[in-house]
Amino acid sequence: MEESTRAMEFPVNPIENKWDDRSVWSTLALSPERQFDHWCNFVNRAHLTWSIDKVRCDNFPAFIREGRFEDFRIVNLSSALVDIRGKRGSKEISSDAQELFNILYIVNGSERLIIDDREIDLQAGSLVMWDSTRPMKFITGNNLHQVTLSVTHSRMRRIFPAIDDFVGIQLGTQTGPGRLFASHLLALDTDFGNLYPQQAKIILDSTTQLFLSTLENQEFHVSPPSMIKKTKAICSYIDENLGNLDLSATSLASRFNISARHLHRIFHRSDMTLSGYVLQKRLDRCSQELSSRIYSNQSITDIAFKWGFKDSSTFSKIFKREIGVTPREFRKSALITSE
Repeated sequence: MEESTRAMEFPVNPIENKWDDRSVWSTLALSPERQFDHWCNFVNRAHLTWSIDKVRCDNFPAFIREGRFEDFRIVNLSSALVDIRGKRGSKEISSDAQELFNILYIVNGSERLIIDDREIDLQAGSLVMWDSTRPMKFITGNNLHQVTLSVTHSRMRRIFPAIDDFVGIQLGTQTGPGRLFASHLLALDTDFGNLYPQQAKIILDSTTQLFLSTLENQEFHVSPPSMIKKTKAICSYIDENLGNLDLSATSLASRFNISARHLHRIFHRSDMTLSGYVLQKRLDRCSQELSSRIYSNQSITDIAFKWGFKDSSTFSKIFKREIGVTPREFRKSALITSE
């Protein structure tokens, strides 16, 4: 019992001793003329390097709190003023010491992000991820209050290689894992600084997994541009390797550095299955050669083997099921028609 109790002790300090002291994290502790500059400096420290337009204001009340642990940062930031503008270009990006994926949740108010020349309007309840290595801009809206969890590129890509496909895509937080993640993120922000390092390791790993579950369970009305590009690359590879018997989800996922689950979801968004796509392409190639006099000297079995079918019996059954006639009947009819 004594050993068990000793194992539960945390002999080191929490991450941040003054996490709950809101006066420490408020610009109101400063003279009014210094408040905006202090807010800008905070943004540049917590969210890497930004060029922020100067504004004229008598004062700038804001809450600004940041905590860090290993590969993670959590940032709670507010802005009462509208139309504060900031940008990150090649100059700002080149001066950063880290590369981060930043998961941003709008608690209250509104904000506009511009990523890859796309405008993303965020309202209370919006969840989106931005990448510190991509140029972007922000414009604050009314009474902005946001919480951001930042994770290093290396950590995110190690556990979810397809993470880049989701940059700049608004994620649902009304139901399922998205709602759970939003609630979890707010709770994490509340108690982050009070965690001991041993606790933080476990909780932040769980937080990351919950976010990945949120990504994997999203239904997008429009596929991200990077996902469209990857889908085309996968389909092109399949089209060029139909004779390869091992066009399985496992082998394709490994080749394109994504999970098998994510691969299946890519095809699901196009209203098809991976196996259905491969089968249809193989049948198309077989049908083309069966109907061409150029290949009339090749046996049906040879044509089937060439395009990835393992045996002639299975090929014949599938062909009749999908086309409506046997391969032999199809070939005979097609050659007669072409005379």
